[in-house]
This record gives sequence, C-alpha cells and structure tokens, in this order.
Amino acid sequence: MLINDLNLTDDEKLFQKTLDSLSSVLKHPSYLPVNSKRFAQQGEILDRLAAKLEEQQNLLARLMVEQTHRPISACRMEIRRSIQTLEKTKAAALRACQPRGHDFSDALQGGHTAISQRFTFAPLFAITPFNFPLNLTLHKIAPAIALGLPFICKPPVQCLELFSLLNEWLIDCGVNAQSFALYFAPNELVSKALERLPAPLISFTGSRAVGLQLKQKFWDRRVILELGSTAAAVVCSDVPQWQLEQLSQDLARSAFGNSGQSCISLQHLLLEDDVCDDLISHLRQTASTIARYRDPNDENTLVGPLISRTAFNNALTLVNQALDCGAEVWSAGAHSPEDNYFAPTLVIYPNNKNKSLEQIRLTREEAFAPLVCIHRVPDQMAIEKCTDLIKRFDANIHASVYTYQSHRSRQLFETLPSRTVLWNDIPSWRADEMPYGGSYIEWAKGHFQHSGLLGDEGPYQTIMELTMERLFVLP
Repeated sequence: MLINDLNLTDDEKLFQKTLDSLSSVLKHPSYLPVNSKRFAQQGEILDRLAAKLEEQQNLLARLMVEQTHRPISACRMEIRRSIQTLEKTKAAALRACQPRGHDFSDALQGGHTAISQRFTFAPLFAITPFNFPLNLTLHKIAPAIALGLPFICKPPVQCLELFSLLNEWLIDCGVNAQSFALYFAPNELVSKALERLPAPLISFTGSRAVGLQLKQKFWDRRVILELGSTAAAVVCSDVPQWQLEQLSQDLARSAFGNSGQSCISLQHLLLEDDVCDDLISHLRQTASTIARYRDPNDENTLVGPLISRTAFNNALTLVNQALDCGAEVWSAGAHSPEDNYFAPTLVIYPNNKNKSLEQIRLTREEAFAPLVCIHRVPDQMAIEKCTDLIKRFDANIHASVYTYQSHRSRQLFETLPSRTVLWNDIPSWRADEMPYGGSYIEWAKGHFQHSGLLGDEGPYQTIMELTMERLFVLP
C-alpha cells in the first residue's frame, strides 16, 4: 500500500484518513513464532523480489540518478548490493529459525532442560534515508518480510517513483498488500503521525540530531537508531613511498565516492610526518582527475551534485568556518550552487591542533559532502594519543589503519572507539551481511557526551532486533 501525504499537511480530515490506513497495517498480527514453516513461505518472496531487482537493474539505476542526482556507478553498485542484502537476509532468517537447546540439569531447585525460540513482538515503523535509498530500506524491511512482520516504511521523499515501483513489486512477489505501507510524507508530518499511531517498534537511519530527538520523544517505545558518524583513517610512516599514489586513489574514492554522502565516507585522514606531504600531493592530483567528471549519468563520475541546496550550503558553511579557524582549504575546481555541485575538497588542519581542533566544526560534525580533513601527526604516534584524537572525531562506526606493523594495527583495534576497524583498507568498505553500527557511548557530567550503538544493523542483527527470545522449560 502506497500512501502519499506530501501535500496534505493542512487538511486534518485527510490526515486522519491516512492515520486510519496506517493503523490498519499495525493491527495485523505481529506476535508470531519464528519457525521454518513460516520462513519457507516468506523466503520465496525474497527470492522473487531479488529476481525482480536483477531483471530491472537499468530502470532502477536511471530512476535513482534522476531522483537523487547520485552518480550512476554508485546507483548500479547499490542495486547489486540490494540483491545481495535480500540473499543474506534469507540466510539470516533461516539461522534465526533454529531453536536452541539449554541444559539446566544442575539447577539448585531441580534439573530441567529447555528450548528457546524467537518471536516477533510488534509491527515495524521504519524511516530510511536518501543516500542509499533502496539498499538501506531493504536492510529494514527485508528482515520484516522474512519474519512475516507487518511494517510501515517512510522512504526518502525524493524517491517517490522508485518506491511506487517497489510497492507494486512487493505485492506481485507475494507480500500481503494490507500488511505493509510505504508512507511518503515530510519529516514533520511523520513525527506527528508517530505521536498518534500505536507503533511500538521504530527503526530510524539518519542524522544524530533527529535520531536522538526520536529517542527522547518516544522513550516508552523501542527505538532502534542507526545514526550518522564521521570515518577516520590513519596512514603510518612505514607505508612505502611507491604505494602512496595508489593509496591516494583508494582514499579519494572513499572520501569523494557517492559525492561523500555516506556515514562511512572518509572524513578524517591522519598522516604521519614521513608520508604527509607526498600523500597530500597525490591526493590533489587524484581529486583533480575526479573533478573532470561531474555528470551523474557518466559512468566515470564519482562526484555529482549534492542532494539539495541545503546540503550544499551546509558543506560550504563548514569549510568556510574551518578556513576562518586557520585551516588550509584546497578544492579541485569551483563549487556550483546552481546545481549543488561541491568540488572534491581537502581541508588541511593547522599545526596548532590544541588551539584549533575543537574550534573547527568539521572535527565533530558530519559533512556528508566530498571533502576530507587532513591532520599531520608525529611519526610513530603513541597509540593512546591516536585513540584520543580519533575519539574527538566521533568515528564510532568505521576507522582504518594503514601500517605493516601488525601489533600496531591490533593495538588500534583494541583501543579505538569504532565498531569496525579495517587494516589496510578504506573505511567506506562494507559487506551488507556484517554487523553494522556505531559503538561508542560516553557518559560524562550526567549526560551522553556522544552516542553510537542504539541499535544494530546487518540482516542477522536486524532480525535479532525485531524479535525476542522465549524459553520453553521441559519437565
């Protein structure tokens, strides 16, 4: 069921009619055992949907470029990843179907054995972002489909035509049309709808500010948050000179790919002294090459227009504020507000970090644009100081370390706040079946200093979030 409320914000009667339709979805049975019989039926739906995406790849890629202005190469990759997400969700659901045995034979009150089984417990209300609209939506609704769980999904408003197709395909593939809804509405209307809907399970992917507002507002519900972050990479001085040119291309792809609109795009690059100047030089050359291509329909394009004028203005404000604080700013061409094009940009932090680090908003704020902040650090920087620096960057999802010293990479893994640490690979690498999310939560002076892990993603992890384990104790 597709509901479009983009133009109904001032009509209370029509809004109430929408709420009635959404409420009817939430009234479908949602307390269900997760078992192989139900999964056999639902797994076939995922197979059919994957086949449909495979068949319609070109159409989907064209729609994504038109509606989000993202480079077509990024759109094609997203479709392939979406197909794999469906496949991995099917495998994860099969794993979740298996009951677990428990031996309590040594219990002091008398021995027993038991089996445990997972149950769904509430319908899902999901809110998904624009930057990977199809794949990130499937990360939420594919597990719900596999579990037979009713759901409402609020996709990005930019992608109405894309999700109109998905709505038809879900029904064609066997999802009960009355058990789900794709709900198009502006953010303020979604919040208003949630206030009046019996939606006990909310899953949100997006900015930290909005996510924590949802958590505070709906404290009495289960709110699963996948919040924004910056991503960091450390390049140590033992990386050989002959590797720097190729490394610059990899790092540029991480920082500028998909126009930098990813929560794990590289934003902070820590370079030890011995490699700093050469790597910056290579990065400038690579960025200049990337900037030659800016048409989203060109397969060579990595950096196209940002999603909106608001996104463009926010990135420009952050860069100008860093410039005012003493940073050096270099761009591979001119920015263009007419089409929201933001050229690949390097922001080189001033040497006096103790004075300027906290003053520069890019230190903590997610740019969501094709720019990378470069920090010069001493050779063989102490692990504790490196960890403390990256904590300031709020790199709570992914971070990378480039070094040939295995003990150093292991130490960074053990001390960094990031959920995932990648050794000699870019921080924007992700496999869709991996556990995914932030991890760093710090309690200071009676409030959250900054927070990451308030939910978990990845097909199996999402199924765990959407279900609870119940125990059947045997005599």
